[in-house]
Amino acid sequence: MRLFLAFFVLSCAGRAKHSVALYEAGDYSGASRAADEGLAQHPDDDGLWAMKVRAALALGDADAVAKAYAGYVDHHGGDDKDLLRDLATATLGQALTSPSARLKIEAIEAVRDLEIQDLADQVAQRMGDEDDRVVATAAVAILHAYPQAPGVLDDMLKSENPDARRIAVEGVGKKVGKLALADLEKAAADSDPRVRRAAIFWLGSLKDADAVEVCTRHMKDPDESVRAASATALAHIGLGNLEELGKKALADKALAVRTAGIDLLMAAHRDDEVAALADDADPMVGVNAAIAVQKTHPGLAAKPLERALAAQEWTIRAGAANLAVAALGRDAGRAYAQRLVGDPELTVRLAAARVLAHTGDPAGATAVFSAALAAPDQGIQAAADLAALGDAQGIAALTADVRDPQRTPEQRAEAATAHRTAHRVTPGLVAALADPNGLVRVEAAATLGALSK
Repeated sequence: MRLFLAFFVLSCAGRAKHSVALYEAGDYSGASRAADEGLAQHPDDDGLWAMKVRAALALGDADAVAKAYAGYVDHHGGDDKDLLRDLATATLGQALTSPSARLKIEAIEAVRDLEIQDLADQVAQRMGDEDDRVVATAAVAILHAYPQAPGVLDDMLKSENPDARRIAVEGVGKKVGKLALADLEKAAADSDPRVRRAAIFWLGSLKDADAVEVCTRHMKDPDESVRAASATALAHIGLGNLEELGKKALADKALAVRTAGIDLLMAAHRDDEVAALADDADPMVGVNAAIAVQKTHPGLAAKPLERALAAQEWTIRAGAANLAVAALGRDAGRAYAQRLVGDPELTVRLAAARVLAHTGDPAGATAVFSAALAAPDQGIQAAADLAALGDAQGIAALTADVRDPQRTPEQRAEAATAHRTAHRVTPGLVAALADPNGLVRVEAAATLGALSK
């Protein structure tokens, strides 16, 4: 933390210098008292408020952190983005030295996404980690910035750990591109389906003409995610007997593969055949087909959506809600969602409410979200959705969820991440930097970093 405090000291107002000096000496209680004494005389001093927050965090007092940050926001008139970025950076820096591979991976990914240059050297050090998953993640994150990273990443493509190989494949696909086609083609034959799927996804995204054979072969892969990725890749590449491949995909037992079959027929310019699929026995195939041919065959989506509405499987009804606007347009999609807010399955009601929230019916959405706040599995996201609408009840629930000791660390981490949906910082989120669980601290830091960019 001392490294990051140094940046703050340079810009700190003179009134906070005594508090800063005590903080640097490790006297966090003294730093807090000094900040309080200064605020008694100068209640609008940002530097003193920032030190009050920092001292509470250094003491590990989450209640004090929440109270201090709430007071700061009241006096400051809004969030202090510089302070939040500094606190997030310090927390992620600590996580990079954790013995937990999961925490290190989460921290590296956050540093990468937030582009925190001050932590680049620490990420580079993780290329020497004992866990190949950490090594691969670090090498991907700094691939173009450190000369040794490409060689390390090449080694990870051959790691004995399948997760490390997957991370490496996704990294070279995204950051190396067509120069990595040979490596991706080789990875498409990997023994692990997650690696095969990642490799085939990038072969399709990069439109590798030489990958038609391998993708066609994997249309028969035992893993449905690989089959779906193969069909989608072939549609992107646009070579081969796309119509025949599309029909094979549509005969698959997995919905994801059948949906990819629509992409293949569209790539083959078989709009009429796709339009006929609007009457498919599977309403989700019908809806996706209708969306695909909207320009040439408008008005086909209503029938499969009605079949979806009557489906026994709640997943179909929820999926139909998610596709309603794309299939029917804003106004008709909203009307369709309004019919689903009384569905017996909460997940369906929430999906419909999110449509209402984005299509001009916030009151209808608020009623559903409010009723779901107490749901054990859905309440956190419902709170985030409410908070995104500016609802005080949702904001209060979200800041409470992220600090609730009765929730598991995974649930508190979920609540931290859910603040991104809400597009707001709460005192509870800042206090989560002092959570006893490292995963919660890292997720809170990553979210604060994203919200303060």
